[in-house]
Amino acid sequence: MAELHVVGQLLGGDGFQRNSLFCKWSIDAGPNFRLLQGHTSGQTHCDHPNEDEPAVWAHPLDLHYALKGFDGWPKLILEVWTVDQFGRCELGGYGCCVVPTSSGMHEVQTWRPCGTLREQITSFFLGGVPTLKHREVISSSFDRFRLHTETAGAVSLRLCIVTKGLGRYRVTG
Repeated sequence: MAELHVVGQLLGGDGFQRNSLFCKWSIDAGPNFRLLQGHTSGQTHCDHPNEDEPAVWAHPLDLHYALKGFDGWPKLILEVWTVDQFGRCELGGYGCCVVPTSSGMHEVQTWRPCGTLREQITSFFLGGVPTLKHREVISSSFDRFRLHTETAGAVSLRLCIVTKGLGRYRVTG
């Protein structure tokens, strides 16, 4: 059986409206992937960097999968949250990327829903931002095209991808 090892870090986030950030992450893999070791979800600590500096998380990722085929290749789903001076958490952005087949530095651009005009006015005067009711939309391209969104910041990743036995499926990294 072929194997996939994903070892790396969620390095940090930059370009969000506030500097105090943390990230909730999860890995979504199809039925052809069986998790042998590691955790498929987690949360980073909240970093409070100085003005004009990126948030640094250096949060580890370590997953080991056995796979039967490539359908359902793992996706990394990110939710970046900001914390204001009163300790309230607001959505910074959602992001999703397919786990790459090669090692290196990667960046995931994030987005967030704009909401209706009423929600935008409420957000401006009272704070808070619209969030998704169903998180499945983050990784599903079919439903997301109907959303009105705006770009948010970016999350930096450093990933080492180690594969074993993929040659029998004729895939190279």
